[in-house]
Amino acid sequence: MEKAKLVRRSQRVAFYGVPVSGSEETPTYNRMEHFTSLTEGKNPITYERQYVDKDSQDSDVTGYGTTLEYGFDHHSDDPVLADLAKVQDDELTGETRDIVVVDFFDKGESKKDDEYVARKRTYSILPDSSGDGTDALQYSGSFSVKTDIVKGYAKVSPDGKTCTFSETVTP
Repeated sequence: MEKAKLVRRSQRVAFYGVPVSGSEETPTYNRMEHFTSLTEGKNPITYERQYVDKDSQDSDVTGYGTTLEYGFDHHSDDPVLADLAKVQDDELTGETRDIVVVDFFDKGESKKDDEYVARKRTYSILPDSSGDGTDALQYSGSFSVKTDIVKGYAKVSPDGKTCTFSETVTP
């Protein structure tokens, strides 16, 4: 029997769809680097009721209001950070982006060295604050869910900086 191995936080990596200016083409998914936090909150929506024949209450999950809370140190020449900073600094409204979360610890059916189980969905950008800290320009906010999860596979570039997403395994 194989010994269980700890899954490190660094093995679940998010890739952000940076929009291509003036184009409807599929964005490039860039690795979300320099983030000090990227925490997923499921925020379950529940249906609760009390039945007359029971002393306790029943609760069922009927949906999710998933959010990703983020914080990052701003670095120049990073397209993900530049896009998020622009949304926040220019107080843009109604901005959504696709994020692909890749599990580097799970190759699923693929078993290929550069292809991993991934989940893609669209989020609204909800900026919160900037300017915290004395050493680095820091930003924080959250991404709030707009669409259901699309489960599939991410093919990651050799340098690990970009990925493409497909709902099926690459032949």
